Amino acid sequence: MKRWLHLGPYALIAAACALLNVAVMILGDRAGLHYAVSTAISFCLCVVVGYSLHSRFTFLVLPSVAGLRRYTTAMALNFPLALASMWFFHDAMGIAIGAAAVASTAALTAYNYLSSRWAIAARAREARQ
Repeated sequence: MKRWLHLGPYALIAAACALLNVAVMILGDRAGLHYAVSTAISFCLCVVVGYSLHSRFTFLVLPSVAGLRRYTTAMALNFPLALASMWFFHDAMGIAIGAAAVASTAALTAYNYLSSRWAIAARAREARQ
């Protein structure tokens, strides 16, 4: 039951990161950047912001280098998945960058929650054992 308590803070922080991602994608498009470049910039920003906030507010653990390493590794799979979904929504389906970024973000939400929980809460599990 305790596990479900994470969903509220997770949703708020995920929404903030999603908005950050969409903003980076739209601004990158307006600046003439390919969505692959904007996705890389967004990845770096969202890893730092997401890890910092999820550690403190979602999973209630102190940030650590090991936790950041696990989180970055878990989110690293998100990068090619995000590129593939952007290709699908924008290139294959012809959806505008802003809407494609929203669709891509929504499509990756479940993966992001599960991988974040694994990466960040692992330290808390290790400490209890």
